[in-house]
Amino acid sequence: MGKSITETHLGYTGSCYGPSLAVRKAMESSLDMANYYPYEGYMELKKAIAAYSKVKPENVMVTNGCDEAIALITYMFGRKVLIQAPTYSEFERIAKGSGSEIRIKEQSIAKAPFKISFSRTDLKWASLTWICTPNNPTGDVIPREKILDIARNAGGMVAVDEAYYEYCNETVADSVNDHKNLIVARTFSKAFATEGVRLGYIISNPETIRALENSTQEYNVNRTARAAGIAVFKSMGYYKSKMAQLKSIKSGFEEACKNLGLSIKENALPFTLLIFNSETERDLCYDAFLKHGVITLKNTHEEFTAFSDPSIRVAIGNRAQMEKAILALKSVGRKASMQSKVLS
Repeated sequence: MGKSITETHLGYTGSCYGPSLAVRKAMESSLDMANYYPYEGYMELKKAIAAYSKVKPENVMVTNGCDEAIALITYMFGRKVLIQAPTYSEFERIAKGSGSEIRIKEQSIAKAPFKISFSRTDLKWASLTWICTPNNPTGDVIPREKILDIARNAGGMVAVDEAYYEYCNETVADSVNDHKNLIVARTFSKAFATEGVRLGYIISNPETIRALENSTQEYNVNRTARAAGIAVFKSMGYYKSKMAQLKSIKSGFEEACKNLGLSIKENALPFTLLIFNSETERDLCYDAFLKHGVITLKNTHEEFTAFSDPSIRVAIGNRAQMEKAILALKSVGRKASMQSKVLS
């Protein structure tokens, strides 16, 4: 049975705005050749990604979403996988599936900033170290020099998930030739609103790119995804405008949350992280969201690895969706007030 159309999905369903008109037209045009393998290859898309990322085409591999990038990197290098948590669960999930040894460094982010806490011993132990920046779900940006220092001291490969790169514009992609053990993975799914198309890419030194390309199927990215990716870079004005609108909507939602006395972990990403004093408080708000048809993610959701702090991640939707979310939170305040009166 399908989802109710009355539900407001503020979990992990994707961007609240759709792809640009140019991307839509490119996708539609690609259907004329749906009965042909994408035999022309991916060089045009690689060149577009390389120009955008300020690297060379030989530094780029296109993938079927960022998840394929994570999987390929893990399968090739992930005999021993090191992960800083809380973070995106795909690093751990794929490592488990491939039989990797896994070492997770856990921390609470309720009262202290998220930080990388790998020791020299950890870095020498790992054949693959994952860094997510900006981090999902905390939104923290790991300083560039910190990442490069980790790469210098690591005994294996260092993979950096920059899925939310467009929201911070900080990267280590320009250093992949200087640090041969450095890999960057990105996606078109976040800022570019093509979640359902499944398109991502890897940036690394040419030798690593060749090895990764030789480990996947020949036509791993379909015609429609390829066409969409090329058109995205011709639509940057549209996407920057949409991201600015989203930032404004987020600001209004977070102001409403603060006025209701809720604690927020500040970040520049297209989601708000609400942090509670207890699981009881968290569940009260989570249940209110559900009763109002608003779908969000608790810290216990499978999306996250080792996220112990009672929290709810609310993806930022359009204004109508966020007004619905605010109404849900206000209903919690009224309920708590009524309970207080009864107890007194």
